[in-house]
Amino acid sequence: MADPKASATLTTKPTTYEGNCHCGLIRYTVTLPDALAPEGTEKILRCNCSICTKNGYFLVYPKREDVHFLNASDTRMKSYLSATKRKPHRFCPKCGSSVLIDFKDAPEDEQRPLLAMNASLFKDIDLANAEFEPFDGKAELDPPYEL
Repeated sequence: MADPKASATLTTKPTTYEGNCHCGLIRYTVTLPDALAPEGTEKILRCNCSICTKNGYFLVYPKREDVHFLNASDTRMKSYLSATKRKPHRFCPKCGSSVLIDFKDAPEDEQRPLLAMNASLFKDIDLANAEFEPFDGKAELDPPYEL
């Protein structure tokens, strides 16, 4: 009989994705602990809060050191602060693509080493067949959106 730990180790391996904004000004690689489902175990978070909905975010959460921007792309992005004003949403200044949410100043210690990357900007990602994890940001996040 095969060792279940051995087979789990074979399917859980770091996977690197290339990503870019629509116009190509912002380019990067993201390494996740395992492939996005259905290839692996990583799921994409789908939040229903106002900014995630309006910007079309489909989020994965790599460690900051596992995201590598090419050609100083990270210095070219612009920022927008919403809700708590502590997690800047970073986007391309040319095409407006929403690239990430930076958690470096998050009030929760465990979030600070992470970036929330928009998986819809990854190359060769099939969102139609991806597995999503819902998050009720409308109810869970403060302050509520009003406009």
